[in-house]
Amino acid sequence: MSNYPKARQTPPIERRTANHSLSTRFSATGQVSVILPVYNEQASIQKTFEALLRYLPDHPNYKFIFVNDGSCDRTKEILAAGLYATKARRIELLSYSPRAGKGYAVRRGVEYTDSDIICYLDGDLSYSLDHLDGLVEKLRSCDVAIGDRTLARGNGKELKLKRKLAGKVSNFLARRILNLNYSDMQSGLVGFRGDAARNLFGAQELTNAAFDVELIYLAKKWGYAIGEIPAKVSTRYRLKPSNVNLLQDSIRMLIDLLKIRLNDCMGLYR
Repeated sequence: MSNYPKARQTPPIERRTANHSLSTRFSATGQVSVILPVYNEQASIQKTFEALLRYLPDHPNYKFIFVNDGSCDRTKEILAAGLYATKARRIELLSYSPRAGKGYAVRRGVEYTDSDIICYLDGDLSYSLDHLDGLVEKLRSCDVAIGDRTLARGNGKELKLKRKLAGKVSNFLARRILNLNYSDMQSGLVGFRGDAARNLFGAQELTNAAFDVELIYLAKKWGYAIGEIPAKVSTRYRLKPSNVNLLQDSIRMLIDLLKIRLNDCMGLYR
């Protein structure tokens, strides 16, 4: 839901071998890492940073990891200045260049942390931070928790038409091609038990807009329990201009879903 354009192909990175077994370790009071991938978010990143500062005192077991995906505006400088001025110990910044895609950014964050619970959401806070508590609570009974905009009242009326149509097309294609029966697979609000996150991202092949669908496909294939929570889109995001191109984005999604199916047929997800 952030400003991510389509990324170029990235070099392969070292893969981890999944154990394909259900996660068993869980502690609601364990360390929670929240990854916020950002690309050219200078217009909103200061408000996001201030929101984290307000949130952290009441959540002593949380930490936030910004992953700057090669931004070419002042996103990195704004975050670095905020960290220097506040000396915030539970907010960190990872940065690299050139841009490699949102999926790559989230994976870098997962590789960086060893927390019991790992979540990610967009750096423009398209959902309020209150959703994080819902993800963590849901993870008591599942290995992967995904935000579902169709479960929250008001989203259908408030989202821009192009965003709604793009979401419907993507989910329809994912159901038909990958047999994934979930109402919303690209909300950008996802939580994992730590070992499940490391296994899934270790097998990730896609780093573009379809990476989260690939993760859900892998989670289902490997027998991880998947739960859903309502995801209410923030007012700030509803007012944000949309960069959705319905035709082009739908074609790209179709190609990526076919890549996932092909990857599986080739044995890349074993």
